[in-house]
Amino acid sequence: MRNTKRTVGLIGITAVVAGILTAPSASASAVAEAGRPGAIASFEGRSIDLALDGWQGAQTCVVDAPERIRCYGEAAEADAALGYTRTADPLVRRAAFSAAAVPACASGWLCLYEHTNGGGRRLIFNDEYWHNLYDYGFQNQTSSWRNTQSSGDSGGLRMSDNQAQLWIGAPGYVSNIGIYNDRAYMVHG
Repeated sequence: MRNTKRTVGLIGITAVVAGILTAPSASASAVAEAGRPGAIASFEGRSIDLALDGWQGAQTCVVDAPERIRCYGEAAEADAALGYTRTADPLVRRAAFSAAAVPACASGWLCLYEHTNGGGRRLIFNDEYWHNLYDYGFQNQTSSWRNTQSSGDSGGLRMSDNQAQLWIGAPGYVSNIGIYNDRAYMVHG
């Protein structure tokens, strides 16, 4: 009997939360106050909810911590803020790779790219826990990724349909995640 009451209580809570999540559109601050998930980022002097408002023209978002996210209109702006230079990039310096074939990813970070070969928008992490990509407006949108963290510090992606996990050691780069294209819903930096 006790377990039944708990289940009914959870169903009621779920219904309330579902009502909040399907409410008509509201301002980002009102939705954030109602508990709706979404990472709040600073971009061009304003705050945007990446899940609710989208990226608003940003091309790169850097997640220092869930409560500190900076977005940039140009990838080069983010690279400069993180101290990235092409000449210091170990993959660019290798003869096996053409400099044009290597997407930028500053040392110490895990970079997700919207398209294969490091194209499109870029989302950057460097911490050691799972992030839900929905919060960053990036769920089911990862096609390639790069890990420039310390040697042996792997990063992971979890897939939305079957919970499969992909891991990438550091340093590492995958230009096309193949059958897992646009299926990642979580990332571990």
